[in-house]
Amino acid sequence: MVRAALFALALSAPPALAQTADWRAAGGDLFVGAETREEAPTAGRPTPTQARTQPFDALVREIADQHGLDPKLLHALLIVESAYNPRAVSPAGAQGLAQLMPGTAADLGVRDPFDPAQNVRGGGQYLAGMLARYRDVRLALAAYNAGPGRVDRARAVPQIAETQAYVVNVIDCFLALTAGRSVRGVRDCRAGPAALDPAPAEVARAASLFVTQSGDAPP
Repeated sequence: MVRAALFALALSAPPALAQTADWRAAGGDLFVGAETREEAPTAGRPTPTQARTQPFDALVREIADQHGLDPKLLHALLIVESAYNPRAVSPAGAQGLAQLMPGTAADLGVRDPFDPAQNVRGGGQYLAGMLARYRDVRLALAAYNAGPGRVDRARAVPQIAETQAYVVNVIDCFLALTAGRSVRGVRDCRAGPAALDPAPAEVARAASLFVTQSGDAPP
């Protein structure tokens, strides 16, 4: 299973919680410097030009570009957070596409959390900040879900079932999008037909999401 293989690679990397880093190496700008030659089309697997456009794609790409994020990672976060519902409100009070808590939204300058542009801009900014802080996509996603304080105390993905499932779901959705699949909700991100699994070269490139760099943990 592709995700299992990537998680094995991820878990073999040393933990890193340094506060200052060029976080692009952790997958924020996933394919910087990667070879751009396209793989030969494989029967049953959509090519990048065949991939269907995701909701809010132009907005997501614009904001991802502003922060050096891979747009598929930001899309994956929105899928798991709200399934692209700009009016979504969680039982805890998180709002909008990126499910920003009111206090976090205010800190990020988001005046209307139900405005897609403001909400995704705030979510992209916050995700980029967590990537800069941890240099590890797993930890950044965990901090987005559970808060950086819990991640700092655990020095790992916290032992919280919701947070652990959240990290896995975002990664699953990222891989589904990398495979060119049309994704609208978490169920769409689960393992599909073998013909839609990422090609080996795509898996190798996606694996760089989980590479951490050694560094000192914060106090």
